[in-house]
Amino acid sequence: MHTNTARMSTVLFVDLWPETRDDGYWQERFTAIPPTASEAGLTAMVQHFRQLEAERLSANPPAGIILSGSRYNLLSDPSTDPENGVHLNEFAPLTALLARLPRVPVLGICFGHQYLNLAAGGTLGRVLSPERIPIERNDPAWAIDVVEPDALFDGLSQPRCVESHSWRVDRPAPDYRVVARSPDGVEAMRHTALPRVGVQFHPEYFRRPGATHHGRRLLLNWFNSL
Repeated sequence: MHTNTARMSTVLFVDLWPETRDDGYWQERFTAIPPTASEAGLTAMVQHFRQLEAERLSANPPAGIILSGSRYNLLSDPSTDPENGVHLNEFAPLTALLARLPRVPVLGICFGHQYLNLAAGGTLGRVLSPERIPIERNDPAWAIDVVEPDALFDGLSQPRCVESHSWRVDRPAPDYRVVARSPDGVEAMRHTALPRVGVQFHPEYFRRPGATHHGRRLLLNWFNSL
């Protein structure tokens, strides 16, 4: 449980999209995060990844950190995707911050989940159709199979959440264990030693047409664990 101190009442939400939150699309993407945090007695502080100051933030650590989705694709050779390809080095300020705060809980969502995996030594790959053709997964209530009990899925024996991605975790990093899967592959993984968990789906999109409210429950599970 979180304490009543100011330091422990704030969750840092790191926006990993190329654009800043002033682009007008921010509210549609992340609008459910602040009120859901408030339900758990927390305040969401939003910061774009390019504006992170690791030294300042680590001096007064947040209760938790959420890593957002993005239209970026993490690639070893970003030139193969000139529009959306990006190298892990682009996120050096975030990598530095997490290195300073190994005991602060982290929730990686979609791209944030992929970042956690790649940064820890895992690999990523394209989402493929049964015919091995690259596709983009877009589903408002994708079925997720929880393969290992995890507090993140408390009360959600058969969760369905919004999926919106074209890349996925291919090989999980050595320090992560898989806790949920789907026909697309890894849907959730948790670090074996640090309080870090990643999900491929989008729990924050639970207000979208056709979506279930399982994402809200999942977010509250994480917020209430801080």
